[in-house]
Parts: sequence; structure tokens; C-alpha cells
Amino acid sequence: MRTGKYLVVLLSIVFLLAGAYVIRESIRNPGHYAEEGILVGALLSALALVTVSWSIKLHLAMKALERHMRGR
Repeated sequence: MRTGKYLVVLLSIVFLLAGAYVIRESIRNPGHYAEEGILVGALLSALALVTVSWSIKLHLAMKALERHMRGR
């Protein structure tokens, strides 16, 4: 189960870096599709936030399972 936790953390880092890169490049080189680039970057950043919350939820579920298994 640990590999899943690390996979989610890796995905959140990748999404956050990709979103920041797309936003930065859209602002630095404004062209015909600058608005769309900013929206895609914001979407990728939102995905990073979702994966971080998923990672926290997974961590809390594992801790609850450990507490439950110790009780029996």
C-alpha cells in the first residue's frame, strides 16, 4: 500500500509543476491561445490539489485501519 501513497504524492507534484509551467509560459509568451493556456494550467493545479487531498484521505484511512487491527 505504500507504493500507492508515494504514487499519489508523485502525481500531485507532477500536476503542480505542469500547471505552474503552463501558466508561466502562457503569461510570458502571450499569443493567440494565452487564455486557454492559463485555464489549462489552472486545471492542472486543481488536479494537484485533488491528488493532495486524496493522499491525505488515503493516509488517514491507513491509520484508521492500523488502529482497528491493533484493537483486535
